[in-house]
Amino acid sequence: MKISVIDNMRQFKELLDVFAEVFEWEDNVVDDAYLSNCLNNKNFLAFAAKIDDTIVGGMTAHILPNYEKCKSSIYIYDLAVKESFQKQGIGKCLINFLLEYGKNNNIHDVFVDTEQCDNEDAIAFYNKTAFDLEIKVLQYSYNIDK
Repeated sequence: MKISVIDNMRQFKELLDVFAEVFEWEDNVVDDAYLSNCLNNKNFLAFAAKIDDTIVGGMTAHILPNYEKCKSSIYIYDLAVKESFQKQGIGKCLINFLLEYGKNNNIHDVFVDTEQCDNEDAIAFYNKTAFDLEIKVLQYSYNIDK
């Protein structure tokens, strides 16, 4: 298994297909121009976990500039591994790859949110990784597209 940075549209769409399968997304098609803008944004990260040149998992994250320190934070937006490849250490490899990326790129911390209700698998996964701190928070979201 190999972890690599996604830098082309074909791989990004493959990763989005994995996300759609794992998260059971429906009708979540975004046009190529928008996806290209995401890939070209220096604060957007996309990583793929590949086995024999097939993407079996991956992660997207956002670099968030910090005004309290001279280092940024990374927010993990999505992380998924195809069900048939889960519990093989691929997710942990993705986390470790991101942590190493952070060490090499002036990053202060990495954080992730996960819903507490009906999300036991994600909670169990993150509890097995190298995160130093778990803080229970409420997240409020404002839908602008109403």
